[in-house]
Amino acid sequence: MKANDLKFEVDDGVYPPAEDTYLLLDAIELESADSFLEVGCGAGLISMAAAEVTKSVVAIDISLNAVRNTIGNMKLNSVGERSGVIQSDLLGALARDARFSVIAFNPPYLPEDDSVTELDHVFVGGNSGVELTERFILQAIPHLEKKGRIYIVVSSLADIERISDFMESQGLKVNSIAEAALFFESIRVLQGSA
Repeated sequence: MKANDLKFEVDDGVYPPAEDTYLLLDAIELESADSFLEVGCGAGLISMAAAEVTKSVVAIDISLNAVRNTIGNMKLNSVGERSGVIQSDLLGALARDARFSVIAFNPPYLPEDDSVTELDHVFVGGNSGVELTERFILQAIPHLEKKGRIYIVVSSLADIERISDFMESQGLKVNSIAEAALFFESIRVLQGSA
């Protein structure tokens, strides 16, 4: 998936697209028949790129600022007609019968440390960095269509094997499909197939 011609703005307090965003964007494979859900949409770049390809898109973020930012960017690119944007803690606000063929999440994936900042909700995924991702997996699987796929960004600073094992314990076939080395960590995209 590509976002070459998309215009977007990033509002204050919203996670800007970074290396992990673009790694996930490049790793996701979509077709016109797919229904796409992005959890943690931030400024909406991935959801906008998906809206250019798929039959429907739902973007979710816990942050009202991010939801507003995504709505504005979808309007800016005229891709909102088959898209919905919802404020929610993970998938809690979705209807129980909502199903998607592709679900993507670039979670906060760093372990907690002694420093506390205003942006911890953007970066910290729990005590060991994986707790939020595990919660997401449990909520996402009931919303996944048969033969659907889940894409998750993980960091070498957290326990990648724990996340992979957890996905497999929930019935997903897991593959590491993309990787990038950063200054102090490597990040990967795991794909879980139903």
